[in-house]
Amino acid sequence: MPADELAALREREQRYRMLVETIPLGLVWLDAQGQVRSANPAALHILGLSLAQLQGRVPIEGRWRTIAEDGSDFPRDRHPAQVALRTGEAVRDVVMGITVPGRGDVWIRVNAQPLRVDGAALEAYASLEDITEQVRLSRELRQQASTDFLTGLANRRSFMERLETEFQRVRRYPRQASCVLALDLDHFKRVNDTWGHAAGDAVLRQVAALMQRAVRRPDALARSGGEEFLLLLPDTGRDAAVAMAERLRLRLRATPTRVGETLIPVTISIGVSAISPADTAASQVLARADAALYEAKRAGRDAVRLAG
Repeated sequence: MPADELAALREREQRYRMLVETIPLGLVWLDAQGQVRSANPAALHILGLSLAQLQGRVPIEGRWRTIAEDGSDFPRDRHPAQVALRTGEAVRDVVMGITVPGRGDVWIRVNAQPLRVDGAALEAYASLEDITEQVRLSRELRQQASTDFLTGLANRRSFMERLETEFQRVRRYPRQASCVLALDLDHFKRVNDTWGHAAGDAVLRQVAALMQRAVRRPDALARSGGEEFLLLLPDTGRDAAVAMAERLRLRLRATPTRVGETLIPVTISIGVSAISPADTAASQVLARADAALYEAKRAGRDAVRLAG
């Protein structure tokens, strides 16, 4: 090779090496057996490993735990680099979480490209992009969209999605009983008028916390607006739902909210309704719970009523 061509080749190689060494995108090379052969500094930083720790390892080893976006274990047979080697096809935009020493869970977007000779995948390279911040912000936005900012409970929109899921389940399995409670703090306007809105907010937060501690893990508790709450009790019949409502009523009645040196008494009225297989829409369940709630208020408040 002429000297000028050799010099040009070396210059291109140097530029390529500099590009690979300095770009923020992680690059990992794997051989035909799926073992890591090399990686650039960005990949080592993202993975929290040295090149010596990485070389010769297979990304699907059991000690390399990766998680899917829903928190479950990422299927080993779907690892992008392994899929690319197995199928000979490129794999794009796979999101997975990894545990990095000193950083905790890190989320990465992975692309994998096989390098083929005569139709056979001889090796592959994977690109890694750290998207931890994007995932965190996305989760925060989803939480804000489904959460009541004052109490931290689910909001009405989120509750209705959960209710619809439970409603469809009961329709499929009519023997599965589930109930909905509509709850409303009694004379809450007096709290705001007498002690101020800051005190009213304190009452709402305490009521939410008291109820949250009283419900089960499968239950769904939401602040639906103002001083109104909703509670879904899956796999719960009418009698058990009424008993739960009574426990909540008594607990709130016995636990006034302390604001400074003042104790603010709180009572609640509750309507109970069961999901019926004969219902054609989840809104019918809520309508019956609301009607029972109004009966409790007409009866003098601080009461529980079961829809007929």
